[in-house]
Amino acid sequence: MPPRPATTKNDTAMAGPSYACAQDELTATVFGAVESLSQVRKANFLLETSLALIENGRYGEEVENYLDVYLRTPGLEKKDVARALLARGNARKTAGEKLLARAQQDFQAVAKLDPSNRELQGYLRRSNMIHFVDEPASQRAPPEIWELIARFIPRYHLRTWLFVSAFHRDIAVRLIFHTIDLYFGEDQDLNRGLDIFDRVKADPVFASRVKALRLHWAYEENDMFDLMTRMFKSALPAFIALREFEWIGYPELRAEMVQAVLHTHPNLHTLGLIGWHFDAVGVSAFRDLRKFILRAEDDDGFADMGEVRTVLDQNQATLRHLTLGAYLQRNHSWDHAFQSPTIRNLTHLELVDTRISHVVLARVAHAHRLESLTLHGTFEEPCSASVVFGSDHIIDGVHTFLPHLEEFRFITVGHDDDLNLFQSVTQFLRQRPKLRRLDLGCCPWDLVHSVLPDLTSLRALRVRIANLNDVTLRSLLDAIPNAMVAIHLETAVSAKPIHEYAPSFAAFRSLAMLHLNGHCRRPQPNLLSDKEYQVQTELWASSARSIARALPSVDFVGWHGEHYVVVRGGGGGGSAGGPEGEKVELKELPCRRRLDCAKGVDLGGEDAAWTERRDLPMDYEMPGLQQT
Repeated sequence: MPPRPATTKNDTAMAGPSYACAQDELTATVFGAVESLSQVRKANFLLETSLALIENGRYGEEVENYLDVYLRTPGLEKKDVARALLARGNARKTAGEKLLARAQQDFQAVAKLDPSNRELQGYLRRSNMIHFVDEPASQRAPPEIWELIARFIPRYHLRTWLFVSAFHRDIAVRLIFHTIDLYFGEDQDLNRGLDIFDRVKADPVFASRVKALRLHWAYEENDMFDLMTRMFKSALPAFIALREFEWIGYPELRAEMVQAVLHTHPNLHTLGLIGWHFDAVGVSAFRDLRKFILRAEDDDGFADMGEVRTVLDQNQATLRHLTLGAYLQRNHSWDHAFQSPTIRNLTHLELVDTRISHVVLARVAHAHRLESLTLHGTFEEPCSASVVFGSDHIIDGVHTFLPHLEEFRFITVGHDDDLNLFQSVTQFLRQRPKLRRLDLGCCPWDLVHSVLPDLTSLRALRVRIANLNDVTLRSLLDAIPNAMVAIHLETAVSAKPIHEYAPSFAAFRSLAMLHLNGHCRRPQPNLLSDKEYQVQTELWASSARSIARALPSVDFVGWHGEHYVVVRGGGGGGSAGGPEGEKVELKELPCRRRLDCAKGVDLGGEDAAWTERRDLPMDYEMPGLQQT
């Protein structure tokens, strides 16, 4: 029954005594009718009255009481109870939002009056309410959109989210601590690693955020190493969400530690063993691996190399990403491992710093599911390799050799003058519109240039032009898509200082990283006077900074093998000023460490990380910037 309209004293007085009597009679009649109803019908009367009041915007304590009495009535139908609960829930939600909106207006008024108010700043950091209509759209986006945005922000800049609000901090922490690299060595500060172990054991929420753990070791076998490994084993069970684990350095992962990891994390998706020897006896006991990395010498470790084949066979149903690396100066062979049927199922294959036999290459040719292929090393039979690559044909627009390829890295050692091999490889790459990333190492520029126009989906390119000038640079820029994300350009001889070519890349509005590499070395203090060293160092820095000033879209700059993150800010001017007075600074990123591989430092995206190939070669002798 709809609610009665309200009447005033004046209305009643004007209506006279007869109206008042009629009202009293009507009220008494209604009361009598209601009293004659059954319990269920009385409850339905309450429900309909409450819904009508809510619909007319008259929700309050009276309606709350009606619904409370209704819901306590026995024998009600479920659908009616659901209607009552939904109506009350929506009414409460609407009333609460109105109060929160009014509270937000108060906070905004305080922000205008006193922006530095500490109590207000504390509220903003704790608040996760970002959806008020009168706030900017950037504060009303749903959490899924914010997380997607965060995934495209370099980790260096994402750290600022930690101080914006609790909402932004939660997103940033999940991404920042997804992968943790810990370094343990005689020349390392151990506190960070030990602090992480302690926090993981004390904070399950933090532990649940760590999905990938990479341990870098550089110890002799002594009491300190034994202590560190015991502490690691005590913390290992606390990594409750771990899916990826890599052991890098020396001493290598051995049988005892293999069993410890297997006991606590038998369902790892990724397992990496990077060092000088293959000592991981029992590693074939892991099941359901999706990615397996082995990079070591293969002839004098504790583990038998036949166990590599066993790992592949035992994970045939799930393994899709395989990385194998050895050491070119030592005799080794992957022929036995490549007899595994798992090779046919791979989508990503990386052969790094290794000898590639005809048997291995033939098995690669039959891995038709490959989307990413890295071949880095020496071919035992380069003529046979030329034949394999030259056997590719296009039938109805589809390649017969690796038709799904999207990433290809081809870096040879000892075949720089083998023109037939490079011609076969470039022929194999023609008309591949799906190819996104390409690195052909020391392949002659004219052959590389002939391939580029066909690669319409190319986004990451590492290329070497021996003699760089305006003409060759223009031929490169005209041949690649405008949507390029990462470019690494190497040269041996440049017609002018290489940083002066940077403005030519301004047409690439999506370019996030540009690396110009003329293989120069940073000024060395032991080779120059103090004054000359200061002048040359400033020239070195200003040249790198000019690249960032010329390209507003760039987040990272590579400069002769070094990497910098670009930090931009308003105003400034001076020598560091960018377009329209924008201030541009470069923050140097850590150089590659010995035995470092795979992800390395964050470069903002997969395209830039792949282009910089921080995972190869694994040079044992050359540290730091001497590695390329």
